[in-house]
Amino acid sequence: MEQEVSDIVLFLGRFHPLVLHLPIGFLVMAFILEIASRFKRFEKVGSAAGFVLLLGAASAALAAVLGYLLAQAGGYNEEMLAIHQWSGIGVAVASGCAYLLKWQHDRNPSQVVDRAYLSLLSIMMLTLAVAGHYGGSLTHGSDYLTQYMPNGLRTVAGLPPKEEKGFKEITNIQEAQIYSDIVDPILETRCTSCHNETKSKGELQMHTRELLLKGGESGPAFVEGNAGESEMIRRIFLPETHDDHMPPEGKRPLTDAHKELLEWWVSSGAPFDKKVAEVEVSEEVQSALNTLVDPQADMSPAEKLLASEVAPANAQVLVDLEKQGIDIRPVATGSNWLQVDVPRNRSVDSLMSGLREVSTQITWLDLGDSIISDTALVDIGNFTNLTRLHLPNTGVTDKGLTHLTGLSNLELLNLYGTEVTDEGIQQLKKLPHLRKFFVWQTGVTPEGAQELENALPGLEVNLGLRDTTGVATAEVDK
Repeated sequence: MEQEVSDIVLFLGRFHPLVLHLPIGFLVMAFILEIASRFKRFEKVGSAAGFVLLLGAASAALAAVLGYLLAQAGGYNEEMLAIHQWSGIGVAVASGCAYLLKWQHDRNPSQVVDRAYLSLLSIMMLTLAVAGHYGGSLTHGSDYLTQYMPNGLRTVAGLPPKEEKGFKEITNIQEAQIYSDIVDPILETRCTSCHNETKSKGELQMHTRELLLKGGESGPAFVEGNAGESEMIRRIFLPETHDDHMPPEGKRPLTDAHKELLEWWVSSGAPFDKKVAEVEVSEEVQSALNTLVDPQADMSPAEKLLASEVAPANAQVLVDLEKQGIDIRPVATGSNWLQVDVPRNRSVDSLMSGLREVSTQITWLDLGDSIISDTALVDIGNFTNLTRLHLPNTGVTDKGLTHLTGLSNLELLNLYGTEVTDEGIQQLKKLPHLRKFFVWQTGVTPEGAQELENALPGLEVNLGLRDTTGVATAEVDK
């Protein structure tokens, strides 16, 4: 029975990827300094080569020890691991011996010692290259360096044309092969970096159907026709903080659509040679399949809008608005879409000329507790890229709502603490994508809210909750 590796060994071993960069830098620098010192112009730098070489030898020895500890976790190609391990040890030995020869030569110059020293430096660089190559192959796959090499260079290098990996264009989802067109690309882009011919975590390899069926140390990866009893499916649905969650932290995660499709494939008997049209497809699975044809298929209009590009707003206008106390920020780092927050008790009418200048970029607008007239609402009704609009505790009335019915991208509208009523909010039936609507402490009744919800499937009207004192309260999505 295989002995379990202690946590301290694995803990220390995981410092290997961090430490190994030290000897690479030090030893390459020592080699460059030594070669450069052979030229009269740079002969003074030779005095530094010995110290840098000593640092490189010491860090190489430490990296070798930590690498050995890391290897105890298993899951690596044994032949490739052996080459990496012994070449790494070779780097440590060669660099250490080279330093001793350097030290000896500096104390008692000798042509023989110098030649031996240069020979060891050359051997050190060769073993360093070998160790680095096989280390990269163990971590990233044997084709890591050549994966994106242009075909012209591949021909010169004697390599076959590069094989296209990942998702291929699917124009007819019903005719798509479930495994080769859908499942295999998901595994290839999310799973095989840790489960391939050179690295098989948990003794599981997923780069071919035969090895996928074979399973790993925990048994079969899946049970055909039973997703609930399948280890692979169980792990992908675990919380991301769970130790067994797959893919692990730091790796590219599966999307919700990917999880849905993998579960569907296993539940359908894990077919390898069937098309989508030959297997039963639920509404949820169809939605996930649609994302393979159109990645934005399961996005809401607001999400699609924010995923699109928009020209940057006029910088001077933004500066002028900020000088008036307006808080303006991008909705995300690097995005030109803006969220704008007007201070309380400010007149929106007086700011409207500037806001109109950047209305194309404004997608979140907060006018809570501001002073706003129906005239300003006419302008806001033309901010067609608004997805969130906050108007709590303002003078908005049923009449003012008529100016907002053209906001086709609006998903959230906050009107709590206003004078709107059942009659006024029925006008919002013209907002097909409205999903959250806050109207607590208004004239809206449960009956009026229900009528609007019935007209707009997916809409949630928040009327607030009554606490023990009878006061209406609610959490507002800001």
